[in-house]
Amino acid sequence: MKLSKLFAVLVVLSMLLTACGQAAPTTAVEAPAATDAPAAEVPAGTEAPVTEPVNLTLSFWGSDLDTQVYQERVNMFMEKNPDIKVELMYIPSDYSQKVQTMIAGGTAPDIIQLSEDVHSYSSKGQVISLNDFVTKDSLDLKARYGETGGLTTAYSLDGNLYAMPDRGGALILYYNKDMFDTAGVSYPTKDWTWVEFLDATQKLTIRDGDTVTQYGFAAGGWWPWWMSFIYMNGGAILDASGQPVANSPEAVEAIQFYNDLVYKYQVAPSPEDYANLGTNSPDPLFAQGKVAMSTTGFWGIGGLKDATFNWDISPLFKNKNNATVVFGSGLAISKDCKNPEAAWKLIEFLTSEEGQAPIVEFKQDAPANIANLSGDAFLNQSWSSKPINMSALGDSANAAFALPLSPKWNEMMSVFDTNLGEVFANRAEVQPTMDVIQEQLVDLFAQ
Repeated sequence: MKLSKLFAVLVVLSMLLTACGQAAPTTAVEAPAATDAPAAEVPAGTEAPVTEPVNLTLSFWGSDLDTQVYQERVNMFMEKNPDIKVELMYIPSDYSQKVQTMIAGGTAPDIIQLSEDVHSYSSKGQVISLNDFVTKDSLDLKARYGETGGLTTAYSLDGNLYAMPDRGGALILYYNKDMFDTAGVSYPTKDWTWVEFLDATQKLTIRDGDTVTQYGFAAGGWWPWWMSFIYMNGGAILDASGQPVANSPEAVEAIQFYNDLVYKYQVAPSPEDYANLGTNSPDPLFAQGKVAMSTTGFWGIGGLKDATFNWDISPLFKNKNNATVVFGSGLAISKDCKNPEAAWKLIEFLTSEEGQAPIVEFKQDAPANIANLSGDAFLNQSWSSKPINMSALGDSANAAFALPLSPKWNEMMSVFDTNLGEVFANRAEVQPTMDVIQEQLVDLFAQ
């Protein structure tokens, strides 16, 4: 009998211990009011529902390095926000076409990397305004991106910001210090005017009879090159109301000066000269020591790591104004995103100083955040064997003009490329060509 009673006590204790060991609810729930109903009517071991994590997708283009850096950055975010899961969607080619197909099919990414075509999306209502998020977080865009707000103005339309700048290196001036020293020319600064710039290019150009063996400057037909000259001269592509002003006196004068560098002063290579030199870009000519000055972006630094000559970078010069193009990309929220608040939380982190740090650490690009552009990690490039004036990129951010990113950007650039190509090949005059461009743009914007 004693053994039977002991066995019964052990069974009861075992049942009590099992009940005590059941999982606790993951969220707090209100206790039910007291009742006389038997306890058996309340299911044993019932748990509160577990909240599922928010899932976000982010589409982007680029290289393997871009994939690596984006993954590093979203991992940092997810570590801080375990309730939000982010899946990267790498689209290496035909990016816009594939994203548009996904939008049409109802499978759009939640967050879309965009650049100059941002308003092709915003004008169709495919991405949402970020104004309310910026206001709610009291986010100071000038503090984050510099005095001009970086690309925030370009990424805005009708008072609405549609993408937060994520990467944003400016067009800067690369110069060969050895060539400058040999010619006895002072190094370029942002205070140079066109007069000083032209004087330097002439002194830095070397000829052997009729053959140029060293050019003072090199540019070409890419829109950031010639457009910067227009804005340096106080001109614009679109006025404040968004209407074309391509044939303004300031714009015409700028294109004339730009083209005269090639055909009048002969201090820069023509398209034919590029072909004879086996390239179509100033970057390789500069790296080969055939050009004293060229303008390009942050990526040019990587191509000069093994250069055998001394070189450095500077902000662009000016004529009436300091003005430069800021390249880059921004992050926008799709209209079909089911969790825009979570998407904004991710974007805000990725564009913060902490979220931009891997861009610098992995030498991916120039960050858009002015704090990173001005930070020691960016200014003191540990991999470089020679000092580089990296502050030129931060200084340039404060001289960035608002890109004329109309919803018809692609069509607008086609008009410029077709017509200016004739000017840059010396087959057409500047003034009548700019008049034709203006007429075609007016017709385009009237459609």
